[in-house]
Amino acid sequence: MAVKMRPQTLLFLAASCWLVVGISLILKGGQILAWSPGWLAATLVAGTMKAYFILDRIARRNVQRLRSYGKPIFVGRVFAGRTWVIIMVMIILGRVLRLPGLAPELSGFFSLAVGWALFVASRLSWQAWFAGRMEK
Repeated sequence: MAVKMRPQTLLFLAASCWLVVGISLILKGGQILAWSPGWLAATLVAGTMKAYFILDRIARRNVQRLRSYGKPIFVGRVFAGRTWVIIMVMIILGRVLRLPGLAPELSGFFSLAVGWALFVASRLSWQAWFAGRMEK
């Protein structure tokens, strides 16, 4: 039997996923880069750009899509199919960047930048979730 959830609950789940994964990647990347101020500045700029130019668009579409459902839907639809593909590609890229022979700074940079981007972009799902709670 498929687990179904209300769209409002899925907004919470989406926001939580982006936030938890973002924080996890921030911590991992920061440790790899030894929290170096130079690296931090570069990754925060890159991550902020990724959030505003790429992830925000995905998050907005996801919020609109989830809000369009009037009844509980399968929990796997928390993200659209295309978003699941992007998630898988990013997981694979993260694994590739940790292969022996590659500079660990590269892995740290991307982990921290993507983590920050997810953290920043999660605000859109959180805003939608809080707005939905206020409507009740």
